Amino acid sequence: MPVLPSLPGPRRPAAWSALGFAAGILLAAFARLPVLPLFAAVCFLLLAVLLLRARYPLAGNLLLALLLVALGAVRFATCTALWPADHILRAGAEDREGLFTGIVAEEPERHQGRTRFAFDLEEACIDSLCRPVSGQVLVTAKGLDLHADLGDRLTLRGQLQRPLPARNPGAFDYRAYLEQESIHFLLALRRPEQVVASDKRPGPWLFEWVVLPVRHAVEQSITRNLSGGPAGLLLGVLLGEKHALPDELRQDFRLTGLTHALVVSGLNVALVVLFFLTTFKLCRIPERLALVLTLVVVALFALVTGLQAPVVRAGLMAGALLLGRLWQRPGEVYNGLGLAALIILGWQPASLLSLSFQLSFVATLSLVALSRPIAAFFPAAWRTHPWAGEWVLMPLCACLAAQAGTAPLLAWHFNQFSPISLLANLAVLPLLNLALALGMLAGLTGWWLPLLATAFNGSNYLVLRLAIGLVDFFAGLPYASVCLARPGVVALVCWVLLCLCLAFAQKPAARKIALYTALVWGNCAVWAPLLRTPELEVFFLDVGQGDAALVRLPDGRALLIDGGERSPDFDQGERVILPVLRHLGIDRLEAVVASHPHNDHIGGLIAVLEGVEVAHYLDNGQACDTWTARRLRELVREKGIDYRALAAGDSLAGLGGVGGLVLHPGPGFVSGSEQEPAGGFNNGSVVLRLSYGEVDLLFAGDAEDDAEAALLGWGERLRCEVLKVPHHGSPTSSDSAFVVAVQPWVEVVSVWKHNKFHHPSPKVMARYEKQGVQVRRTDQRGAVVLHTDGKSLEWRTLVE
Repeated sequence: MPVLPSLPGPRRPAAWSALGFAAGILLAAFARLPVLPLFAAVCFLLLAVLLLRARYPLAGNLLLALLLVALGAVRFATCTALWPADHILRAGAEDREGLFTGIVAEEPERHQGRTRFAFDLEEACIDSLCRPVSGQVLVTAKGLDLHADLGDRLTLRGQLQRPLPARNPGAFDYRAYLEQESIHFLLALRRPEQVVASDKRPGPWLFEWVVLPVRHAVEQSITRNLSGGPAGLLLGVLLGEKHALPDELRQDFRLTGLTHALVVSGLNVALVVLFFLTTFKLCRIPERLALVLTLVVVALFALVTGLQAPVVRAGLMAGALLLGRLWQRPGEVYNGLGLAALIILGWQPASLLSLSFQLSFVATLSLVALSRPIAAFFPAAWRTHPWAGEWVLMPLCACLAAQAGTAPLLAWHFNQFSPISLLANLAVLPLLNLALALGMLAGLTGWWLPLLATAFNGSNYLVLRLAIGLVDFFAGLPYASVCLARPGVVALVCWVLLCLCLAFAQKPAARKIALYTALVWGNCAVWAPLLRTPELEVFFLDVGQGDAALVRLPDGRALLIDGGERSPDFDQGERVILPVLRHLGIDRLEAVVASHPHNDHIGGLIAVLEGVEVAHYLDNGQACDTWTARRLRELVREKGIDYRALAAGDSLAGLGGVGGLVLHPGPGFVSGSEQEPAGGFNNGSVVLRLSYGEVDLLFAGDAEDDAEAALLGWGERLRCEVLKVPHHGSPTSSDSAFVVAVQPWVEVVSVWKHNKFHHPSPKVMARYEKQGVQVRRTDQRGAVVLHTDGKSLEWRTLVE
């Protein structure tokens, strides 16, 4: 059985240095420390270490650790807060039309009619003023035949826009993601005239003559015989192609806990090293020359795959081991990991915040630190068995170790746990490893022995089809994936402590700490919900030009009021609402309320009804002859969801201490057929009043003047503390009498920044402001989150 290394000790300087440097990056990232005090701290600590370490070793080592933390903080701060005077962030170019000249900084990514590439700016002309600028923007061309390649010089006309931050709970922070790549603006190209000039130029010679030709040759060798899912899967695991895999297959991999298998990993590097070392040995090349050539091949492979974090990490570790063998000095895995982390973080400190970096290093660390302790729990006869120990037990322990280490990251980022993941990994990963080896052979032989490459591709087709079939089978099993709320700090700390205790399981103190940790975690899990003050939470989600509000009741159950729009380009239900539900750990909705049958209110509900369990579906009873409305009625019938039509005067019972009163629609506002009522669909909107203690909330749908006039008959019951403004603040709603009658403290306007209706109307906003109402708009602040215990009311927005 292979012997795994022990945990890092005091003689592993690179490992401990990397931990200190990473701690400094985290400190600077979350505390937003200014640069100059950090520089001063580095200078002071460096001087103190030089003066004190020889005389006072303990104090000197402590100061050295603090110096490493300070260095990490300084490196992060200088990369994210200090920009040159000509940087595009200082040019005041946001949301302004201009001409931008620069160089295509990477090979453009082409997928489904879109072309994307990073663009190094050289000059910006805004308001007839031209000046040199620096920095990168991400250019996206849609519907254009743009023949741009790496190194080309372009002049583009357009408007620079900042990437969107996370605008809903648990949403992907696109701005932070691009800032990790030093990209701060987006430039969209939709018309041919936006490409003002194009000058074909060669890119860097290494990419132009080596990296890109090798990558294209490997792609052609694979796609010559493979297509569809098998080709997409192989290109993803071999070259890191992000968009080649069909969305349905990607979803199946996510559900089965196999997402990590879709990226280029350290296994690729290991196979490259093994293949070329073996080939050079068979060719009788001297060992020292073979080691040097293999180092060159590993570096080339990292460049061909786009310098992705797992490959860089594995490449640096492989390089350290190969150099150690070259210089006849044995390598050490923890120092190798530490050295790789230091190089990556020194180069791009923001990498520490990326999921790719985290999964790569945590998975590797878990493998080497936890596999042996996990194996120790199995009988000695199993561990020493001639074939079962090495080929069955150790792969099982390796999977368990990787799962244990990465589970908190997966729960944090994806809000799910896959009970089937261990079995799926054991069944699918060996097939993917075989497919990867066959793919490498096809890529290496395709340009000079195409018939042999065809044979490799033919064999690989069978392997890939079997792997895809297994993934589809596991994804279809009941409870293949369980929705989890994002774990809290206590849960994360306890899990890390338990993993550390497992690594030192042979020591009695570690077992005691593990027991106490488990007891603390269990008590927190049991008592925290019972001791928490019952609250009503309302999430007014940012769904563009539409409405969607998620209500979490004091007893933990949830309601959804409207679901945003569904269009060919974007489904608010799939892309916004379901991720929010997963983030909050909600896998069942007590009720879904559809205010009226317009697409911007019910379009996203299709994905919701398909994706989670729904007990009741409530609407105004208005039939509508649209595909969306018909599909919703079909889903309600197919899934056996209880259906009720609401009318003014109805009450919603059993809401965990929350009162629900339907104020609208009254008689005459809903037709008995699919024909639009005389007052229109908007005036037939369900208007729902929720009351918890002394706090009332009014959800007014798209009610317009006629509906508001009818609502005035409710008198005092129309008053509320929180109002979801009717019809996105259109001029046909929120007349003066209605605003005075409601008298809200806070109004929420659900609207899209660039909507063609110019909502909300300035006159409408002025009416609310005249009454002293605090306005929260989703186009400006993202989602609005309200909390109330029935007496006080607190709110926050996702974008400050």
